[in-house]
Amino acid sequence: MKQHYAPIPTDLANDYLAHGIRRIVVTMNGRDVRRAIQSSKDGDRFILLGIPLLREIRAGFGDMVEIIMRPDPEPDLVDLGEEFTAVLELDDEAAERFYAMTPGRQRSLALYVTSAKRTETRIARALELAEKIRTRTLYGDRKKEG
Repeated sequence: MKQHYAPIPTDLANDYLAHGIRRIVVTMNGRDVRRAIQSSKDGDRFILLGIPLLREIRAGFGDMVEIIMRPDPEPDLVDLGEEFTAVLELDDEAAERFYAMTPGRQRSLALYVTSAKRTETRIARALELAEKIRTRTLYGDRKKEG
């Protein structure tokens, strides 16, 4: 894999999946993060990490990291960030459509906003997304037939 990841022991992953658990809370070096259980082509299970998280927990290539996994008690929770929350509070039409989306789609859109480092960029992305949500011009929206 070209991404940073942590493997999930097969027995643990199978137990989670057998109970319908797809999202877990992972504690790494004392820092909690929410992640989805991912699968590789060969059936291995893992979680994606990301460089910003590794930097935050001060982990580098080859370092040992203490990892504790447990089912996510709020699997549908989506971190929107301040900027996106504020924009949706001001745009009722975009908010109504956004909150009707699946948690996975909401999470994906929110990540686009919250992953920006600069506040100005997060605001610009939040406004851009609200416009696209309201006007149904997000990637994947069907064009109106007529």
